[in-house]
Amino acid sequence: MRNDAIIFDVDGTLWNACLASASGWNYGLKKIGIKRVVTFHDLESVAGNPYKKCIEIILPGLQETHPNLFEVLDACENEAIKINGGIFYDGVIEGIKNLAKSYKVFIVSNCARWYLDLFLDFSGLRPFVAGFDCNGMSGLPKNEMLAKMEKNFYLKNPVYVGDTASDEEAVRLAGMDFIYVSYGFGKPKGNPRTCDSFGSLVDYFMKKNG
Repeated sequence: MRNDAIIFDVDGTLWNACLASASGWNYGLKKIGIKRVVTFHDLESVAGNPYKKCIEIILPGLQETHPNLFEVLDACENEAIKINGGIFYDGVIEGIKNLAKSYKVFIVSNCARWYLDLFLDFSGLRPFVAGFDCNGMSGLPKNEMLAKMEKNFYLKNPVYVGDTASDEEAVRLAGMDFIYVSYGFGKPKGNPRTCDSFGSLVDYFMKKNG
């Protein structure tokens, strides 16, 4: 059965903003007197998790000793992303514009609401996206966001495109098709359909539509 909608993850699938995010986190840590340096590799390793979970993994125990840690890092990362944005993977912007001619395109991510808004602003893709949700908007885990998207937009056979095992698991729980992009941050646990570039992903869907 042909997919009637494509739902995209953001980080590791459409762009990589870890350099800007690390810069924001490090500025925030310095502001509150924490002598710790966060690298973009640290952030890539937790990509796909909700924001607070990322902080818990990379900076365990510091929320208890610094109650304002989340708010400071969130604000400083926001400013860094506003200035620098992220690096779009090759073919993403034009590819989504082309896919939107034949498919309904959606975004579901575990990111903050401001982060998703900045992604849409930097990319210029807002007019091409039929709907979006993120953990910062709904507070839901990804599998529930996907199920809600499917129900609210009356989707018959959506497919989710992501780059981590947590994406794969969320899609399994939601009962959807999954396509893994190997250029992202993670590895799947199973053996899903795989695309090695965004261009090959677009080609796959355009051929399928044809």
